[in-house]
Amino acid sequence: MNPLYWTWSAVVADIGLLLSPMVLSTSPMAFWAVLLAHALVSVVAGLATYVMLPRRFHHPRLPVTLLMFSFAFVAPVIGAIGLLVMIRANLRKPVEDARFAVPVSLDLPLYDVQSKDQHRGGQGAIRSRLSEAVPSGIRMQSLLTLQAVPSKVSNPILEELLSDATEDVRLVAFGMLDAEEKKIAKEIRFESERLKRQLSTAQRYDSLRRLAELNWELVYACLIQGELRQHMLRQARAYVDQALALSVPTGSGLVFLQGRILLELGDTEGAEQAMLRAMDLGQPKTSALPYLAEIAFGRREFVQVKQLMAQLTSLNLASRTRAVEDIWGARANEINYRDRKYLPHI
Repeated sequence: MNPLYWTWSAVVADIGLLLSPMVLSTSPMAFWAVLLAHALVSVVAGLATYVMLPRRFHHPRLPVTLLMFSFAFVAPVIGAIGLLVMIRANLRKPVEDARFAVPVSLDLPLYDVQSKDQHRGGQGAIRSRLSEAVPSGIRMQSLLTLQAVPSKVSNPILEELLSDATEDVRLVAFGMLDAEEKKIAKEIRFESERLKRQLSTAQRYDSLRRLAELNWELVYACLIQGELRQHMLRQARAYVDQALALSVPTGSGLVFLQGRILLELGDTEGAEQAMLRAMDLGQPKTSALPYLAEIAFGRREFVQVKQLMAQLTSLNLASRTRAVEDIWGARANEINYRDRKYLPHI
């Protein structure tokens, strides 16, 4: 039975009890009978209104039930009706007035990670503060700031400082390069040992991909030179080829890395095919097209370079790439000072 009907039945019973002749009787038995009957009606009204309360108000159960009973018992008829009116007023609120948390799909902001410009122009300022004419305190402070500079930029500067006349500068520069190289070499040893174990296909793919990235990082960060550099490139290429040969769905990142490695090894044909495949797999044009333009430029196919650069016009580019694109797009008659700061480091 609906609790609402129980509440109204209790109200009607309470009204009937108050209008009965027993209320006017002076007999003690009649008094206790009326009191007991009113208490029973109040219990019914309290339990019925308790059931109709929202679930979050059901605890603690006993105190809430006693509160409902007290309202109905202390004020005969009026207490039960008051409880009923308050609960019904809350239950009758239109559903459209209730506030619901409705998930809303928002478009992601237009942001390209590569547009976070690493200000290459700061190299000149760092180099000037590292010259031998600068006091040693300032040189050491400037040297330590290179820790916040990308390794692709900072490591060549540190290598130049290995032949510095000041011993402290040489030691700090060597220590920074050595620490970074040892960190990568330690990770390579760990992954190489892991590769010797019994691994699933997916685990083997992850290990090979990680080894390719680590070997490439040694080259990209300018931590190795000469024949060792070529050896690491060949190692990275071998790991990439082994990873791609596994029956594991691959993303664009590993194929793009393959293209960069092949380009460094001088295999422009293979690099071009890898870059195109990476774009088919979802690699952003902002990162792949400049390499394709570089390959075309090496072949002296300048019309194709211009066409590739034209595709970058509407994209969100880093300043260093935008400077080159402006030249090929004929939007810059001459290389301005800002371009000169970016072009040597592309």
